[in-house]
Parts: sequence; C-alpha cells; structure tokens
Amino acid sequence: MELDELKKSWNILDAQLQKEPIADEERIKELIAGYKTNTRLSMGRILNFQRFSLIIGVVVILLAIAAAIIFLPNIVENEKWVSKLYIICGFMAVSIIGGFWWDWKTYQWNKKTEIDKMSVAEVSRRMAIFRSWTRNEVWAAAIWAVLFTTLFYWVMDYYLLPVIAQIIMISVLTIFDILIIYFIYKKMIYKHLDSINKNIEELKDICTE
Repeated sequence: MELDELKKSWNILDAQLQKEPIADEERIKELIAGYKTNTRLSMGRILNFQRFSLIIGVVVILLAIAAAIIFLPNIVENEKWVSKLYIICGFMAVSIIGGFWWDWKTYQWNKKTEIDKMSVAEVSRRMAIFRSWTRNEVWAAAIWAVLFTTLFYWVMDYYLLPVIAQIIMISVLTIFDILIIYFIYKKMIYKHLDSINKNIEELKDICTE
C-alpha cells in the first residue's frame, strides 16, 4: 500500500517537473516579446521626434526663403546692414542645410533598425552607434548655440549696451540655450535611448540563460 502511494506521488512529481520547462519557456517568450515591444515603442518615439524635426527644417527653409524675398530689398538699401545680412544669411543657410542633412541621416539609420528582424547584438550595435552620434550632436548643438548667440549679439549691437546690461543679456541667452538643449536631448532623445538600452540588456540576459 505504501509502495503504491509512493509510486503515485512520484508520478505526480514527475509530471510537474515535465511541465515546468514548458512554463519557463513560455515565460521567457513572454519576457522577450515584452522587451521587444517596449524597445519598439521607444524607437517609435525617437522616430516621431526626428520626423517632427525634419518637418520643422522644411518649414524653416520655406520661411527663410519667403523672408528673404519680402525683406531683402529694404534691408539691402541700408548699408549698415548689408555685411551683417550676408554673414547671418550664410550662417543660417549652412546651419539649416547641415541640420536637415544630419536629421535625415540619423532618421534613416533608426528607421532601418528593425527590432523584430535583427539579432539583439545587431540592434545593440546600431543603438550604440546612434548614441555616439547623439553625444556628438549635443556638442555640435552647444557650439552652434554659442556661435549663433555671439552672431545675434553682434547683429543687434548689444555690445554697445552698458556692461551690466550686457552681463544680464549674456546670462539670459546662455540659460535659454542650456534649457533648450537639455529639454530636447534629455527628454526627447536620451530618455528613450536609456529605455532601449535597458530593454536590450534584459534581452541579452534572457538570451544567454
């Protein structure tokens, strides 16, 4: 009698042990699917921001052309503004074209990063490259902000103001530049990059188990 009960208990335990790998496998599949979904969502938000940036670039180009057509004749008549006009127009033209090209390049790179089709290692590699590009972009944006602020300061003749007024003006412009750069890259880019990196690391851990 005891032997029959022991045999029955053993059979129940054996059945449970056979089911556990299946449950673990299903759980792993659910985790992988969840992490991939989160990665796609974060990538989608980055792509949406990049599309918005490209649209803004096109709008700025069109507005710049319209403004040049409308205001250029009147400004050129004033000799004081001619040299400044050429400099600021050249600076803005290079900035807009360069910025648009860079946004298009990074947008295409991220668009071609296919979360579901590529291996975790490949997605991780592409995201590492994009993160490096973004770091360089932050530095470029900071340098551009300094150059633009300096140019704007010169064009508007703020250097002729009293010293206290100049200090206040420079402080306000600097704080404004820092806040804009911080908000754009911290909230719009790095927030989602960190999320993607976290999900990729979790996927790596699961795939190596």
